[in-house]
Amino acid sequence: MGTTIPQEFRCRMIYSDIDGTLLNSSHHISVDTREKILELDRREIPLIMVSARMPDGVEIIRRELGNHRPIICYSGGLILDEQGQIMYSRQMELELAVEIQDTLKNQYPRICCNTYGGNLWVVENDKNPWVVREERITEGKSVVGDIRELFEKQGGIHKFLLMGEPEDISQAETFLRSQYGKLSILKSNDNYLEIMDSGVDKAEGVQILCRYYGISTEEAAAFGDGENDVGMLKAVKYGFAMGNASDYVKEQATFVTLSNDEQGMLEVIKRIL
Repeated sequence: MGTTIPQEFRCRMIYSDIDGTLLNSSHHISVDTREKILELDRREIPLIMVSARMPDGVEIIRRELGNHRPIICYSGGLILDEQGQIMYSRQMELELAVEIQDTLKNQYPRICCNTYGGNLWVVENDKNPWVVREERITEGKSVVGDIRELFEKQGGIHKFLLMGEPEDISQAETFLRSQYGKLSILKSNDNYLEIMDSGVDKAEGVQILCRYYGISTEEAAAFGDGENDVGMLKAVKYGFAMGNASDYVKEQATFVTLSNDEQGMLEVIKRIL
């Protein structure tokens, strides 16, 4: 693991996580960072946002940036092109999703279980403080309902997001890994646990869009702060963990930059331009 930014490197494409990476702790993008990202675009260096968010939650940030590139949602489970058309989608079968939701409700009642598919976000109680907080951060709106009914036409879901206290989340993670080990189970932070279909990983999205643009991963950089970013950071030559990332994430990355509140991405982008 490096602790410095390379002085010079060839980079033709950038992948960036959103929360805790592109956004600061107040969930905003600095003016300087936005200007440099627009300069990247003018120089035909695509910046791709890669997030655990649903498409609408990513689209809000994309519009704020003036970005017109494809987006990777649900940690690689759904990729949309520049026009919002599906390029790639991988869902968990609905019957399995219902089974997992019922199990979580019985064994971990304190955990808030959120179910996502496409641009649909389903909860049991939209007044739950965890849901209210997430709506405020992502500017999205949940709906209350039965996932079997609401996702019947889709035939599956893209993601569960479990929200709760760190101890509850850790216990649920251990249980789910023991019972559903083939699924993709990753923490985005101590309070959030994502459950997706097997094989879903941000790294897969990186590979797909590098092929789409005809750019090698050897000429790509990625930025992230969470455990669900590790695959992406290792999929490219220049993987940067943010200064606010955990020690585990920093150990997995090739380089470490400043924190999201210190504009860590901006420091690297300046070296590229």
